[in-house]
Amino acid sequence: MKIDLLPDFAKPYKTKGFDVRLVRGSYQLFKVTSKRVEGKKYPVLEQSYIGTIDPDKGLLPKKTSSVTPFLVEYGLSAFILKNFKRKIQRSMFNHSCSEQSFILGVILFMYGHIQDRFIRLSYLSKDFTKTPEVTSPAAINRIKKISLLITSCFEEAIPDKADRDYAKELLRELKVDINTPKPSVIYPKELSDVLSKYSLK
Repeated sequence: MKIDLLPDFAKPYKTKGFDVRLVRGSYQLFKVTSKRVEGKKYPVLEQSYIGTIDPDKGLLPKKTSSVTPFLVEYGLSAFILKNFKRKIQRSMFNHSCSEQSFILGVILFMYGHIQDRFIRLSYLSKDFTKTPEVTSPAAINRIKKISLLITSCFEEAIPDKADRDYAKELLRELKVDINTPKPSVIYPKELSDVLSKYSLK
């Protein structure tokens, strides 16, 4: 969040490597870093919640837990749902796009498969109490069509292939703990710049 949009009590916490974000009515502090990983073309982004900034008490650090967080993909799937879901649902014949089909279409777009092990890589797996079994040719074709429509939406929204590939890679690297009830992510500046260029959120 830009420093000039922050209240005075939160501004001192907006320093290099840290970002302050308004989440559900409170200002929260996050540590944001990136690192190079062998085999990946772009830096891998890492962000961690530090605590909530109280107007009177200052920084209230997060409560520590002995449970190791289980990080899953969140950024790319959340972006697709936010920007493309409604358009894709309208494009489907007779609006035949159930929530399950749409989610599986997103998984297929991201990973090329809809097996349980791929579904569990994403935060979207929280929407399933059990892994859906898709066997009918009609259902499989519907999921494939959704995946292709996502590809088309991306090409239309970000015409430049290099920008598009860069945005998708950075979005894919944004992860959250699977146990987070209402996750939020902070876009790094390089990603925000690309999305702003095409008026995307």
